Amino acid sequence: MAALNRTYAWQPAMIDGAPNLLAPMSAKTHAAAFNALQKLGVRIRLNTQVKDYQDGRVQLSDGTSIEAGTLIWAAGVIANSFNGIAAESMGKGKRMITDAFNKVKGYADIYAIGDISIQFTDALYPNGHPQVAQPAIQQGKTLAKNLLRLAKGKAPKPFKYFDRGDMAIIGRQFAVADLFKHKLHLGGLIGLLGRLFIHVISLVNCNNKIKTLYNWAVAYATRDQALRLIFRPGNRENRNQAAS
Repeated sequence: MAALNRTYAWQPAMIDGAPNLLAPMSAKTHAAAFNALQKLGVRIRLNTQVKDYQDGRVQLSDGTSIEAGTLIWAAGVIANSFNGIAAESMGKGKRMITDAFNKVKGYADIYAIGDISIQFTDALYPNGHPQVAQPAIQQGKTLAKNLLRLAKGKAPKPFKYFDRGDMAIIGRQFAVADLFKHKLHLGGLIGLLGRLFIHVISLVNCNNKIKTLYNWAVAYATRDQALRLIFRPGNRENRNQAAS
């Protein structure tokens, strides 16, 4: 469970129930993300869960509380469920349990891919694949080929996930990336450029790639992204004093 809130004095704080930020990523990324956020003025509390939020105060699992005017709650992904799917075919997060060919458990002609699917057949991912874009893209391609194979009377091939790496943007000039099954770590501006490059080459066609690059360039040059703002302690008071 994780939560981001802006505390009194406009200082942001991040609460995470895990022992590390970005838990699925490498130890180098854990440290890099922690240090980068601290440099941005974010207070970090690990091994702590958010229990409640009432009257502008966040109640934490260790018995303490934080005053916060704004709370952003990020507690995982729950799939959209479909009427008529048996309960025994549903797994964690309302994801439909599928076999190695993405066929839903208990059904002969229903398939599921991506976030709404969970497979336990991959030895490298016994708890299911991560709910990110790449597993969904790769499952979609594999399923399309398998449906064509079935139409021709051929046996389908089981899905095998190729992990291209995990990435996360932390600040305007900072990102982290773990590539080639966490064998290569990128951080800082190099990590940001690597993340943008991998994202762009994954887009469907040249038109989308050019538009995305243009939008990113304009947003970066003009700083046109209010969601990235971090108010540091004293900023608001200084502005008020200057105005008076």
